[in-house]
Amino acid sequence: MDALPDPERAYLACYPDVAGAVEAGTVTSALEHFLNYGRFEGRVWPGVSSVPPASAFPSVPHHCDATLLSRGFLFVEGWIDDRFDRLAGVATGPAGGETLLAANPHRHRREDVERHLALSSPFEAGFWQLFEIPPEMAGRPIALRLELASGESISVSPANPVRLAVREHLESFLGFYGRRSLIGNRVARAFAELEAGLGETIARMHAVVRATYQASSEGHYGTRPAKPLLSFVCCLYGIPDFLFLQIARFAHHANLERFEFIYVNNTPALEEVLHRDAELAAMLFETSVRVISFDQNTGFSYANNVGITRARGRTIALINPDVFPREATSLDALVRLASGKAGHAITGGKLFYADGTVMHEGMTFVPDLRLSALARSPVWTVEHPRKGFPDRGERKTVKVPAVSGALMVLDRADFEEIGGFDERFLYGHYEDADLCLRFADKGWDVLCDPALAFWHYEGCGSIRREEHEGALPVNRWRFSRKWRDFLSER
Repeated sequence: MDALPDPERAYLACYPDVAGAVEAGTVTSALEHFLNYGRFEGRVWPGVSSVPPASAFPSVPHHCDATLLSRGFLFVEGWIDDRFDRLAGVATGPAGGETLLAANPHRHRREDVERHLALSSPFEAGFWQLFEIPPEMAGRPIALRLELASGESISVSPANPVRLAVREHLESFLGFYGRRSLIGNRVARAFAELEAGLGETIARMHAVVRATYQASSEGHYGTRPAKPLLSFVCCLYGIPDFLFLQIARFAHHANLERFEFIYVNNTPALEEVLHRDAELAAMLFETSVRVISFDQNTGFSYANNVGITRARGRTIALINPDVFPREATSLDALVRLASGKAGHAITGGKLFYADGTVMHEGMTFVPDLRLSALARSPVWTVEHPRKGFPDRGERKTVKVPAVSGALMVLDRADFEEIGGFDERFLYGHYEDADLCLRFADKGWDVLCDPALAFWHYEGCGSIRREEHEGALPVNRWRFSRKWRDFLSER
């Protein structure tokens, strides 16, 4: 104890219980105890008031770890030991110029910083912010300033900016957003961040990215029917195997000459193998196969919207690549719908796991009261009733609140009239529920037909990346915000 600075020695002498905690290793120092516990317990740091200024301590350790810059957007991430003098704002502008942007920082946990500071309890030392920057900052060096609650500010030398295309910037940010560590509920924190402006910044960033989508190749194989009875539209991402397997399973149960299959590929590296498999499947199974490949991952909504614009059939069957007909009667039910009963309705099928238990027989919407209280905003959960339970053998078509985008049958004219899928949803999730609610809001039906019995190898048809995890709370927030009044009144 003799080597301790005078204030720490005095603090331990004043509070023997703290000295015992330091001796036992429960806390690492008197200063850590005061910052984490003592000041909230009414204890006083020697020589100053119970709420000492930042100048009472040697410095405020901090570091800026990442600066990502693209046309119109800036992301900064770093850490600060602000247990005493809290970080109140992050401001930025061109170096040597006036401050143009300021915002409250978002926080997250940094275990590496906790180890560096030898902390004995979790602490959200990390800070970050995503800015939409004005044109006058473009191409100029960036200045960064941290504003503390005491009124003091710290000028920070940003890490060397990494300049990215907006698509790479968005993917990098969403990857960070999906893996960040928090103290507290992740959904509630995300809703608060998104409602405070982050959601609209991401939306504008995504809009810039959508404007860059381009088809890199398109090919048609097999005999093209003039008026297909049914057009299957399928979005592919990350795994090429299912194109051939899916068509083969359909061919096992029916003649495919009246059908067309349209696959929209969101993985540029797969386009050669997909064109090869499409040509082979068209030849072997005597059907029509089209492949449209994009230069990037356009997401579920955009890909399916494009696929439907290429479709020639009046009736569209949207299908995931890991969905296969369970029996011949499954295709008979599809043909029956395509023969005139699909209008002004979305019809979903009954989907089964490989062990025969139910994966999907319609979806419903449930308000999550706990999360809504934590988020201070309505949070809705999309539920699959009886998921994982044995099949009860129902045969009657019933109205349901929504059906899964893994398999939905609808009239092309209805889809176009309602505006297709909402392309503001990132990658995937909630756009199928959104489409169903738009049908319901128009007075049209959403149905589940057990005769459409299909296997669904859930989650096997595509790969999942960090940016998809980051996009999920964004989509859930957008869906809950868009439909909270409509769902609350039902």
